[in-house]
Formats: sequence, C-alpha cells, structure tokens
Amino acid sequence: MQAVSATIAIIGGGFSGTVLAANLLRRPPATPTRILLFERAGRIGCGVAYAPACYPFQLNVPAGRMSALSYEPMHLLDYARRRLPQVDADTYLTREFYGQYLGDFLQAAELAAPLHVKLERIHGEVNALRPQRAHGPIQVQLADQAWLAHQVVLACGDPSPVTRPYALEVAHLPGYVRDPYAADAVAAIGSDERSLLLVGTGLTMIDLAVAAAAANPGLRITALSRHGRLPQTQSPHSHAPVLEVQSDLHGLPASRSVAAAAKALRRLVDEALQAGGDWREAITRARDCVPTIWQNFNETERRRFLRHARVYWDTSRHRMPPDLAARIAELRRSGRLQVYAGRILRLQAEGRRILAHWRPRGARGLETQRADRVIDCSGPDRRLERTADPLWRQLLDAGLVHADSTGLGLRTGPLGAVIDASGRLSHQIFYLGPMLRATYWEATAVGELRARAETLAAALTSREPKLSAETDAA
Repeated sequence: MQAVSATIAIIGGGFSGTVLAANLLRRPPATPTRILLFERAGRIGCGVAYAPACYPFQLNVPAGRMSALSYEPMHLLDYARRRLPQVDADTYLTREFYGQYLGDFLQAAELAAPLHVKLERIHGEVNALRPQRAHGPIQVQLADQAWLAHQVVLACGDPSPVTRPYALEVAHLPGYVRDPYAADAVAAIGSDERSLLLVGTGLTMIDLAVAAAAANPGLRITALSRHGRLPQTQSPHSHAPVLEVQSDLHGLPASRSVAAAAKALRRLVDEALQAGGDWREAITRARDCVPTIWQNFNETERRRFLRHARVYWDTSRHRMPPDLAARIAELRRSGRLQVYAGRILRLQAEGRRILAHWRPRGARGLETQRADRVIDCSGPDRRLERTADPLWRQLLDAGLVHADSTGLGLRTGPLGAVIDASGRLSHQIFYLGPMLRATYWEATAVGELRARAETLAAALTSREPKLSAETDAA
C-alpha cells in the first residue's frame, strides 16, 4: 500500500459504523486512505440491535424497505433471496439475519475496494479522544494502545442503559433486568405465580412479551407505561402510493408549531384515505419533512411536542409487524398480557420477588404489582449528563461534545459535526447514529441513517487532509 495520506476512525461497528465504512470503500477517495473500524463487541455489523439472541426477534420493517443502500433499494432483498428463496418484499426477516447481511455487505465492499484504501478492524473499547494540537491528528485511546486519525466518526449509538431512579433498590437483584436484550432476559421466569413486569409499551416490550410468553408457558405478563399506548400495526402488504410527490403536503414542511404540524398531518391522512390509500402513507410522507419541521420549531415547541405529541407520533411511526400484532392481541384476549397506563414510583425487594409501586394515569391512589422479574423496556436514556459510559464521560468532561438541552442526544451541525462546549463546530469529529435525533428528530431508522452515512462518506472522501498523516499506532 502507498503512504497513507488520510486516516478515518469509526468508533462503533453496528449499523451506522458498518454502513459508513462500506460507503467509504464503495466510493473511495482518490488518495491512499486508512479506515479504522473500532468495535468493542465480537461481531462487526450486529451492534446491539442485530446481535445473535436467544429468540428470533424480527425486524419491524419488511425486507423491501431495509436495504443498507438508498441507491440500491433491492440490495437486501436480492441478498436474502439467494439464501431464502421464499422471501419477498413484505417478509419480516430476523434481526440476526440482518446482522449477517450487514457483515457480508461490509466484507464485499472491502474485497472490491481499490488497493489504496485499507480497512482495519480493531476489537476493543475506545475510552477517550485526545486532540494533539489545533487541527492536528486526534489520538483514539483504548485501554492498552492508541491510534491517530485525521477524522473521527462516533458511530457508537446510544449510551449504555442506565438504572432508573425508581429501580435503585433492586438494581443488584437477578430479578431486575436493565438490558431487555440480555441473553437470559426472558428465560426461566419462575415462582409459583410466574409473573413478569415489562416497563414500557413500545416495540421493545412487544418483542419481550412475545418471547417471554413463548419461553414460559402460563406466564402472566404486565406491561406498564405512562400512556399505555401500543405501537400501531404495519400494513400487511405493500401498496402503490396515492399521494402525489409534488403536493405541498398542506404546508407541513413550513410548520413552526406543534398545533400547525398536527393540523397539516391530519389533512394529509384524510387525503390519503379519501384517495383509497393507507394512513401509513401519510406518516411516511411526513417523515421526509420532519427534520425541516423539527428545525423550524423553537425550544418551546420542541418541548411541547415531547410532552404532548411524542407518544402519538412514535406509536404511529414505529409500528409492529402484523404477525407480532396478532400474537399480542391473542395474549391480551387470553388474559396473559395486561397493559396499563401509569407511572412507576418505586421498585422494592420482597423476598425473591419485586414489588412495584405505581400510580395509574389520572389517579391519585397507588397500585402495587408483584413480579418474579422486571425488565426495563423503556428505551435508551439519551441524557448524556447521566451516562456512565467511559467514552461519553470523557468527551463531555473534556468539552469536546455538548449535550442537547432537550435530553435527546448531542448538539451537532452539518454532516453530524459535533458542537463542543464552547459552541464551536468541529471539523474533525462527527457523530452518526440515533442521538442525531436532537438535530433532526427522525434519526433512528435505517432509512434516515443510511442516507446520512452516504452523505458523510461522500464528504469525508472528498475532503483534503490538512496535515500529513501520522498513522502508525502511537
């Protein structure tokens, strides 16, 4: 390989990091470039979402809409059909299969890349970034070694799960599970009463309720969240769009308040239904302009959305597959799954079980619920000031990144360039992942993340390095 003129470090080998690395290889820079891909877990491409699990968890979106490449929409479907001929665009593949697809996608890009571009996989946990001098290379620090890079992309997803304040008394107990996708989260739940409490009623709860019911015959499951609302169901089949691409969306992109956006979205839904279409199409069309709307909102409107409208958007936007919806409906009909709206105040140890104290929504009195196991399905806490993750703590303490005031993630600028504690935009450190929600709101699904990975890859490979490379391990 020729003398390297640029080094790009990608921290995180889940979806975002894998797709970014593959795009850098598929559309490589003209000059010799070294790509360092750091992953603390075992397999590249899986991350938390697509790692092997004890249950065949499904994707929530059908195969026809899950390609890793926006410009090759059939990429996943073609890959899947070579292995599973019965797959079609409406098939919901397993998450583990999708993780294998991402790993193979990266390997194929690596094999086809020109000789002057080299990918190095480094297994280990990055715990610090240390700029060497103004606009100089950045030291990427692991426990026992360090590397230098010209640009660094933080593709490490959400911070590690935290223990909620109400669970501090039981955090040490085996019956409390902070990570819902832990290997033994739903296995062997047992006492004479056999009961499970799931905190949260989103897609994670749907996964865990179905898996736990399958693994534990006779198990009684309770799901509890503040609103008690379940995700809507995906359409069973793909539909031809009925809304015109050229329509003005009833002024939705220009909305500057939650009320105006909600009014425009209702009109869009009505238009889709009147044309014989599906309300889900209106949600899909709205997704395209959500980043614009979010940036139109001032902080007051953003907070108003988070308090009053977020649950309705999330349950309509993030939907469950039809077969999972049918299983959940059957669990509810049989009485094995009860869903409540309320707020947990305290989890308390009671022998080998856990006692949950909670207040039903709209009530003053308290209820109690006993469970053999409690699993936190309430989702990530993106309030970075609470995290104990070593890398994020170091970045915050060093002032290299700054948390968003609404608690959604990081302050970022164009291309995901991080904004530091002084308000300066970095030209070397970028973020790619779900904490872009603070800037764009829609930033957690494949459709948004793959597009941002493609844009960032194009920018990184076209940028001339400002300094000579120092690429050997420091």
